[in-house]
Amino acid sequence: MPYVRSALALLLGLNIGLLSGQAATVPLVDRLARPSPVSGSIADSAFTDIQARDGRLLIVGEGGRVLLRAADGSQVQADVPVDLLLTAVHFVDAQHGWVVGHDGVVLHSADGGHTWSRQLDGVSINRIMQSWAESEVARLEAAQAADPDDEALAEALDSAIFALDDIRSGGEAGPSHPLLDVWFRSDREGWVVGAYGTILHTRDGGSSWALVPGLDNPERLHLNAVLGLADGSLLVAGEGGRLYRSEDSGGHWQPASQLADASLYHLLQLRDGRLLALGFGGVLLSSLDQGRSWEALEVPVRVSLYGGSQLADGSLLLAGHGGVLLYSRDGRAFRVWRGERRGAWMGAVEADAGTVALIGSHGLRILPLDELEGQLQ
Repeated sequence: MPYVRSALALLLGLNIGLLSGQAATVPLVDRLARPSPVSGSIADSAFTDIQARDGRLLIVGEGGRVLLRAADGSQVQADVPVDLLLTAVHFVDAQHGWVVGHDGVVLHSADGGHTWSRQLDGVSINRIMQSWAESEVARLEAAQAADPDDEALAEALDSAIFALDDIRSGGEAGPSHPLLDVWFRSDREGWVVGAYGTILHTRDGGSSWALVPGLDNPERLHLNAVLGLADGSLLVAGEGGRLYRSEDSGGHWQPASQLADASLYHLLQLRDGRLLALGFGGVLLSSLDQGRSWEALEVPVRVSLYGGSQLADGSLLLAGHGGVLLYSRDGRAFRVWRGERRGAWMGAVEADAGTVALIGSHGLRILPLDELEGQLQ
């Protein structure tokens, strides 16, 4: 399987799973076996995702780095067993959380993010995918033998054989399958999504994983974001503006909706139930009916949007390219804040009363909210 650059890697100037300059010298498997190096200036690292939970900030990014920031402002680097680009973090409670990244890695913490263990990697994903594809070929061969004149079955079998050959070929390249997002409903059930249409599901807290079939994604477009809703629906968004929706936690999938021509990078649910989808070139969409229908929102600048959150007072803060943040009090009319540095902001959350935490290609910045509001355009 050929290597690609994920959206996050491109934004941060990183190769897929490698910092620039390392690709020619470091075998892929070494990154999965080598712990993340300790950094004395970890707050200056390139970061890709942030979550505020129980008064703490949990931040992930390049080189396997996980930064924990306590409510009093103290910071500590977590013990992480891999040295590769981490792309997303999700904690379901104060103790249990998961991180995903390149080379198909899934990490789990049961102590609030201080230490992590590897649950899954690209080598295991290759085996899972090959086993599923072999089962599909066998099933379709049996069905065609029973009905040899069914042209649809013959076409499906040809596609399954092609997919199996592609998976076997990809496995020879090593632990690929970059994972780009993670969401858990509880400390037992969760999903991860990533490049080439990868989506996996666990029911036992990550001890075992199964491939999720049924998405309307024959082109194997990259899946960038996954979000579960309170009614049991599951949403997945990705390349080409595609949105995939399941009303039974991924058991069955509706036909894909193309919400935009540009890729979608992030899904966000507000406290009133409204959903937002953020994407390339300033794409911002809103849904009032659990993702069944969407409307486009106007934004004042056409910069790609990668993350964001709702603050305690109900206002919205969206993080974007070129050092841009979008701020809105009502979730519909947005104003612009521009940082002095023009790198990408990948996420923005409320750090504590009166401050927000921004993360991206230039590291972590804590910004007073009144300063941000005073500089809005």
